[in-house]
Amino acid sequence: MTKYSKKPLVWQSRASRIALLIGFISLFTLSAFAAERWEPGQTHAVIVGVCKWKADLTRYSRRHRKDKELRDLLIKRGTPTENITILLDSKATLSNIRKAIEDTLRKTTEESTLIVYYAGHGWKADNDFCFANYDVRLGPQNRKTVWSMNELAISVTDGFNGQQAIFWADCCYSGGMQVVVEKLATRKVASFSLTSAATANTSTGNWTFTQSILDGLAGEPLIDTNNDGEITLGELQTEVKNAMHHLEGQANGFYSDGTDDSFVIAETSGEVVTAAKARYPIGSYVRATGRYGRVVAVGGDDASAYSVQFYNYTDKVVKTYAEADLVASTRKPHRRVARVKPDCKVEWRGRWYDAKVLQAEKDQWLIHYVDDDDSWDEWVGKERIRFKQGASDNK
Repeated sequence: MTKYSKKPLVWQSRASRIALLIGFISLFTLSAFAAERWEPGQTHAVIVGVCKWKADLTRYSRRHRKDKELRDLLIKRGTPTENITILLDSKATLSNIRKAIEDTLRKTTEESTLIVYYAGHGWKADNDFCFANYDVRLGPQNRKTVWSMNELAISVTDGFNGQQAIFWADCCYSGGMQVVVEKLATRKVASFSLTSAATANTSTGNWTFTQSILDGLAGEPLIDTNNDGEITLGELQTEVKNAMHHLEGQANGFYSDGTDDSFVIAETSGEVVTAAKARYPIGSYVRATGRYGRVVAVGGDDASAYSVQFYNYTDKVVKTYAEADLVASTRKPHRRVARVKPDCKVEWRGRWYDAKVLQAEKDQWLIHYVDDDDSWDEWVGKERIRFKQGASDNK
């Protein structure tokens, strides 16, 4: 304890000084340990994945679904099987989800980490964000029958006993999970949300986001940008951001309170073999034959053979291209809208793609490729454009 006066500060005793110093050191050590790395063995998880609903919502193929892979990977990393509740499709009713959250929170201790994951449909409703459980009703009764993120925020803030919480979601408006992080911050609980979409945009129907999370947890070396053998939260967020940006053309969501970018997610499972002569470095994003992918290997004596990886719904597909067939991705996030109806085809590097004429001048047309963002809009001449029947008035 200190005495305040006009004289210099005087400590009452040497013992007090030592005790206070030890207290500061202990507090700092505990805080640093709590925010240092993810502890799989102390983790409790609720995984909710819905590919079909009672209501008339768009269904997704259940082939090679990634939510089940997430459960399996958590177990492989050391999370006890009994600490994981997974609710898929018809099991993911609102009552089951609420019970799973309640039961999981009750089991947590001071050392626990909580993971909540969702995949399916999501939307914004006034000041709330809603994730579609299997038995959600559409129409006037919707708000009373859907899984609310405001409700989740209250439940977790009131019932979580641990030190770290992680929220992942793969759906439209999934960035709304940040309301849970904001609520937990009032209790000084470190947490973050990392999601496929932000709070104001829709999301792809592919599993691109969840695959990025799986790659991070598995220690994919490409994610370790500083090559220190560890994948941190900052690196995982960059991985998700780039994957959603370049492969899907959309913005992702990330919100953190109390969790540093240096928080360790995994140790890497190997090393990236660099190719010094390569024009497109390993890990960079490119456009090849109208599709966006990522360079995962470079071969040939002159580094001219590129292995490019694409996501096909749930599958990783790798194809080989010559350097001349690639261009660096300049794709920008954009709001997902309905596909524009094409009125022509345009040639690009030997292939023909559906396009829409935006403006016409003599023997020149400004076109938009309907399956790409507007960064690819360009003027083309008559040798590169073929008009569909009945669209000749664009000439």
